[in-house]
Amino acid sequence: MLLRLYPLIFILQAFCIYHAYTKGAAQKWYWIILFFPFIGSLFYLYDTFYSRDNISTIKEEFKSRLVSNYTIDKLENELQFSDTFTNRLRLADEHLNVGNHDRALELYESCTKGIYKNEPALLMKLVQTNYQLENYKEVVKYGEQLSSTKEYKNSRQKMAVAWSHFHLSDNHSAEKVFVEMNINFSNYEGRLEYAHFLYQVDKAVQSEKIIEELLEEISHMDAYERRLKKAVIKDIKQFRKQNFG
Repeated sequence: MLLRLYPLIFILQAFCIYHAYTKGAAQKWYWIILFFPFIGSLFYLYDTFYSRDNISTIKEEFKSRLVSNYTIDKLENELQFSDTFTNRLRLADEHLNVGNHDRALELYESCTKGIYKNEPALLMKLVQTNYQLENYKEVVKYGEQLSSTKEYKNSRQKMAVAWSHFHLSDNHSAEKVFVEMNINFSNYEGRLEYAHFLYQVDKAVQSEKIIEELLEEISHMDAYERRLKKAVIKDIKQFRKQNFG
């Protein structure tokens, strides 16, 4: 019977050693797990995953999953107790996170009636939510209000404004916004979006030129920077492979 358990104990021990290594656990755990494979592994798992803080976190996550509106209900109660800009924004953010775009937009717009109507964080949320609802004219409107703010300069919201111009059949304005984000050795996501746009409007030569410039810059990155930009580098290479061979 004991012999049949050895493979399971070995797998458990291997997992614990790997987890301890990736999480930078104290040296003592390696010796405990190695010399007492079963008991040591159980102690490690208990110590790592069953602390009071972890239990509280698991309970909150369980509540959120079991009752889909748990977090929203909680934030609604907080808003009723204290109707502040911050509480409205938090509730709107949660509605946005779970896909309740109409309710999120309603809450964000209610915040524009007070002293925070020109708050960049609020305007950025309005751009994001309106874009997801395909309210492209509203996206452009709020983008104009954000145009001089540093938060907007190389943001995803600015990409949304550019694409909104495109969806409104204003390619000239769309390209103007994309060109503002086309700065060497920076903003790789925005520049990739620019390449997508150029390809969409039948400017494949210019699109390929942007991609080649990006790949040239990537070739000069050190290993650390490449790891940081791993996702966008993958997308750039994939776009090139799909469209330019």
